[in-house]
Amino acid sequence: MKKTLDLSGLMCPLPIVMTSEKLRHMNEGEVLQVISTDPGFDRDVHSWCAQSGNELLEIKKENGKIIATIKKSPNSKNSSLIYWIKFHALGVKLHVRQVLIAINPFIKKPDHFITFSAISDGLKAEKLLGGKYKLLPIPNAIDPHCGVVLAVRGKSKAQEVFENLSKSGINVEAIYEKTGKTYRRVFPA
Repeated sequence: MKKTLDLSGLMCPLPIVMTSEKLRHMNEGEVLQVISTDPGFDRDVHSWCAQSGNELLEIKKENGKIIATIKKSPNSKNSSLIYWIKFHALGVKLHVRQVLIAINPFIKKPDHFITFSAISDGLKAEKLLGGKYKLLPIPNAIDPHCGVVLAVRGKSKAQEVFENLSKSGINVEAIYEKTGKTYRRVFPA
């Protein structure tokens, strides 16, 4: 029997949080159909299923809605409510960091931003790099949905970091350059 979770009208990260919570209370092999109007849900549910070990059976778009059908796998990893509280605390921390960088006149401002396939990849990247480059919330001009970017100063340094992360198995997507208030994708072209 398939269960349905209609999350229409909710925006990131709530659809993934609520999907995770619903599946956490389901039995192995049960199927959940999730309906979302969040345009980023398609990408988010792919990443979340890969990380949690649940099986994404189908994803389709109908009448402005994304409908994902997910099967709870025997080796799925359940994210606890504590995990999601920490996740939201991370969001607050990154936004505070962004403001502090913007207002501090003694910090050289980053001009290149590396994007990731999932927030977890950004967290792994920051840890792998020993905190040398800082994660920030993804600017709306790059992507209006949830996400993080690694802030880097200089195009050649950004490309070097991008390539090193990629070789380390981290799912990097692209590099964006900021000029004034405009962001332009510069790598890969």
